[in-house]
Amino acid sequence: MLHWDETEFIGILEVIPEVISDEGGGPIYVFSVCKGGIELELSIFPFEEDVRFRLFRENQNHALLEYQILGCKFARYEIGKNDDSYLSFVSSNSVEVTVSVKPDIQVLISE
Repeated sequence: MLHWDETEFIGILEVIPEVISDEGGGPIYVFSVCKGGIELELSIFPFEEDVRFRLFRENQNHALLEYQILGCKFARYEIGKNDDSYLSFVSSNSVEVTVSVKPDIQVLISE
């Protein structure tokens, strides 16, 4: 199971997730953040240990970016060198994705 803290995600993303059930009955936490004409949809599948990142232009259905970490080892809150806050996700094969929403939405993928 993915180790993460829902309260930290709410604090950084400043939204309450929509909680839906997957086909197996497990929860999926979907955080939707809109800023500057861009929408971030961050979906956490804790039992599957998966995380999906999708970026859209506001009011459009076609994703600008869609990336998924399968086998996410952990998700945690980080504070950077300039006191900027972000979420960090690390996969079992050491891919790291960082997400921040202040001042703008940023999704950085390091392979």
